[in-house]
Amino acid sequence: MGMPPLHLLISILFGQPVLGHVRPHILFVLVDDLGWADVGFHRDKANPEVVTPNLDSLVASGIHLNRHYVHHMCTPTRTSVQSGRLPVHVNTRLSGPCQDDTGIPYNMTGMAEKMKQAGYKTHYVGKWDAGMSTPQHTPHGRGYETSLNYFSHKNDFYNQSNMQTCCDSDPTIVDFWRTDRGASDVNGTGYSEFLYRQELVNIVQRHDPELPLFLFYAPHVAHCPLQVPESYYSKFAWMADDEDQCKDRMQGIPVDPSNPALEYKCRQQHAAMIMLMDEVVGNVTAALKVRNMWEDTLMIFSSDNGGPVRILENAANNWPLRGGKFGNFEGGIRATAFVSGGFLPENVRGSERGGIIHIADWYGTLCALAGVDASDQRAAAAGLPPIDSVDMWPYLSGAADASPRNTIPVGDTCLISGSWKLMTAATTPSLWQGPRYPNGSTRESEAETPGCSDGCLFNVEQDPTEQRNWYSLRPDIVASMSRQLQQLQLGFFENQDRFANSCPREVANCACWLARNRYGGFLGPYALLDPEIPEEAHAMVV
Repeated sequence: MGMPPLHLLISILFGQPVLGHVRPHILFVLVDDLGWADVGFHRDKANPEVVTPNLDSLVASGIHLNRHYVHHMCTPTRTSVQSGRLPVHVNTRLSGPCQDDTGIPYNMTGMAEKMKQAGYKTHYVGKWDAGMSTPQHTPHGRGYETSLNYFSHKNDFYNQSNMQTCCDSDPTIVDFWRTDRGASDVNGTGYSEFLYRQELVNIVQRHDPELPLFLFYAPHVAHCPLQVPESYYSKFAWMADDEDQCKDRMQGIPVDPSNPALEYKCRQQHAAMIMLMDEVVGNVTAALKVRNMWEDTLMIFSSDNGGPVRILENAANNWPLRGGKFGNFEGGIRATAFVSGGFLPENVRGSERGGIIHIADWYGTLCALAGVDASDQRAAAAGLPPIDSVDMWPYLSGAADASPRNTIPVGDTCLISGSWKLMTAATTPSLWQGPRYPNGSTRESEAETPGCSDGCLFNVEQDPTEQRNWYSLRPDIVASMSRQLQQLQLGFFENQDRFANSCPREVANCACWLARNRYGGFLGPYALLDPEIPEEAHAMVV
């Protein structure tokens, strides 16, 4: 390896950002359950079902990332981006916020902590889903000075009641958090995405443009439950061939509580939510432009996984890619992604990058842009995996012709190496969706059929839709990649954090008990809260 750049050597030695180093404002948008075909710039021609004018404009003046990979589930992706590790080195499970080992291990350093070290003002808005057990696991504990967030996979868009948590049997408990306490000031006052929009715009309006801003926005859209204001929903009422199968899973959850009579249609709701999200993104970028900050901003946009294709609860579309959320086909792990903003060099605007990038790589990339060392000394002292993140800025800015990343161990049974992807076990879903999905002829069973039961090898650079299986035709590549995957598996990591909770011994469900008895009905951290319980009480097993 060559010598690190001088500015990073100074940062490593003294733990401080380099004076005079140009630090862009950062806007990071991580969308929930967005499908490949759910944006206009992935459609061959204009489609009235896909209304994303702001995103289309941003990618037209930015860089389209054609092979930007994530995990096939939300929690691993979100822990990956915040920690700078590939999911196999931080978390690969879809766990709930009430479990000690959910999210990022206690002693890993968060991305926002690095940005604070570089002098950034750091703010988080939206879905967290990267741990909650101790205050250290919250956005604030990971370096965000302020947050307006929810902790779990989903909550109600209108009243923010908890869903899919250890407390979901009690809908009076609210999953909505402001920095270090329940978000009682805004809970129940409106549609979540509008509350997030107001928070984002307020942050931009209050910010001193002379200081670098790191603003992370993680919309709830387009995760279920599919809920959206009627004014948006009605714009897509013409979808005559839409499905209503998703209402079977969403009984009792209204499209818009102001009109309980609205019929629950899958594709119509999904399209309306995507349009709304696009509008909010446009509002935030407009606010940055009003403050004359956009020309100094780098915007990063990505989905957290491919779109879910099960129409019992959602209606995303990954056409023409194969598969979707929960599976390792490209439709599940190749994210809709781009970078934009005035900080991009003019000569790369309106271009595309086809090299491999993983969402974990933004940690190291942003550290390099901020002028701070990306290495994690705290994690090293605890025996935890180092960061995997690779600085992508030379590749994105045009200084380098190729991506510095060539390999991604996706999981125990999947490896990406250059053009090739090896899959050694069955994965679901495996279908190819059409341009219009779902429609009146769609069968739910199609989304449940596994693929690659006998192994698959695809050239995903030349064949991104994974039509031709080379597994039996190229045994040499299969053997080589299988050996490589087996070697990489030796370094795979599973978080085994355990903590002393802060409840009376007789309490069986500490998180829910504290929500009722400490946080005024809001879900929040449940361990290492009391002064008499030292931080050393947690057991770190690696």
